[in-house]
Amino acid sequence: MILLLSGYCNAQQLHKKSEISFKEGNLDTTLAAAKQQHRPVFVDAYAVWCAPCQQLKQTTFKDKTLSAYFNSHFINLSIDVEKGDGEKFAELYNVNSYPTLLFIDEDGKIITKIEGFVDAKSLLKTALSIK
Repeated sequence: MILLLSGYCNAQQLHKKSEISFKEGNLDTTLAAAKQQHRPVFVDAYAVWCAPCQQLKQTTFKDKTLSAYFNSHFINLSIDVEKGDGEKFAELYNVNSYPTLLFIDEDGKIITKIEGFVDAKSLLKTALSIK
């Protein structure tokens, strides 16, 4: 039984690595981590009811090449912009359509902003252009 459970846990960890790993928390804690690690921040600003937002989560963010790059080069934050700290985030970064994907430097300044659904290939191309 323990061996089966161990195998299940390892399978879950492998599965988790094949998608973008988003941090829990808010913008302040994410920016603090970004400064400490000297990495830009990738933000998925979404609304729960948004179909293109769900499509991003089900397809784009699960692309193995994309997720490997994002997990090693960015601090990733997913934030519901219609509740809690997300509302302040939406106001601060002028998020008016969903999904909005932002690349932010460690000081909180926008590097690039993408509105609407984007496939993995296009998103990776954008990410590769960020230094």
